[in-house]
Amino acid sequence: MEVTFASRMNSVGLSMIRQIMQKAHNCTNLGIGEPQFLTPAVARQAAQKFIEGGPVLYTPNAGIEKLREAIIKYHGCPPGYSACVTNGSQEALFDLLFSIVDGGDEVLLPDPGYPAYTTIVEMAGGTPVTYPLPAESGFQLDICNIKSLLNKKTKAIIVNSPSNPTGQVLTDTSLVELSALLEEHRIIAISDEIYSELYYNGKRPLSLSQHYPNTIILSGISKMASMTGWRIGWACGPEKLLSKVVVMHQYTSSCASSLAQQAAIAVLTPEGMSAVARRRQLLTENRDRVVEWVVTNWNHHTHEPQGAFYFMLPVSYLGRPSLEVASELLKDQVATIPGGAFGSQGEGFLRISFATNPEELRLGLRRLKRGLDRLQSNLS
Repeated sequence: MEVTFASRMNSVGLSMIRQIMQKAHNCTNLGIGEPQFLTPAVARQAAQKFIEGGPVLYTPNAGIEKLREAIIKYHGCPPGYSACVTNGSQEALFDLLFSIVDGGDEVLLPDPGYPAYTTIVEMAGGTPVTYPLPAESGFQLDICNIKSLLNKKTKAIIVNSPSNPTGQVLTDTSLVELSALLEEHRIIAISDEIYSELYYNGKRPLSLSQHYPNTIILSGISKMASMTGWRIGWACGPEKLLSKVVVMHQYTSSCASSLAQQAAIAVLTPEGMSAVARRRQLLTENRDRVVEWVVTNWNHHTHEPQGAFYFMLPVSYLGRPSLEVASELLKDQVATIPGGAFGSQGEGFLRISFATNPEELRLGLRRLKRGLDRLQSNLS
């Protein structure tokens, strides 16, 4: 029987990230964006207590009230803001875009940026329009460039700080200038802050929502607390924007796991945030290891990550597409992600994740150097 799929799926396939990871057998994982650390004890204990205390049932569609209140407090939101708890921040993105985007609407997206941004905008019937974050500018945005992209069709803009894949943080000046521009054009802002607790300069990055009230924050516990498999994310923003997100969430998954929500409540306590701070210290030490490796072995200009747990390593000197380079490195038993997976501005780079234990990181870097040296020797 021949199956005809919906037209919205015509351009949807596995991302380069998944193409690489499906082939990464017996490899050191410097690829997938997943912290390889244990879930904080306070979260595990909260989940165990909940399981033993009675039946595990549905929660309200928007999530347990105590968790929603904790989320609003965590983000420092003013009165009139609400939260919707979802199965990871990507579901929050999906529910939000399907709630606000109509056919013909344009959504501005970062390049390089998380691949799901483009795909979900297209599935919702919108048109993705990328704004460049070139390496030459330190992967920072240009307000004049964004202004040139705005028109009557522009419905929303997505910003991601700290960034996946670059690890860079938008400057305070950029956020102030961007908020003024968005206020002038009355555009919805979507601030992806899933990495906001992972920073390396001593100060948590500012949120666009602190300057622009028409902002919806996307975040969750996956990255900050090493809890990717628990699948707890959220959207947080003005009630007028969140109301339809809750309705969409009702039909995508009814509610997030009640067990995982209890664990998330524990994460957002002082004890839980202390555990998050310890993970941030582990990642800081790993970042310093990567920077030391680069200084020792690299002759090409790089940008040290300010947040998240990624490093963009330039490989354009090899004269091969980044997907081809990443595929070749699998032979050296190391998995990295081609920068081209994140847009044209990411081409010529490999994204390295350092969210693993120190021994695994050192092994991965040794294998990476061996593989890159092998590829470079083939040029002569």
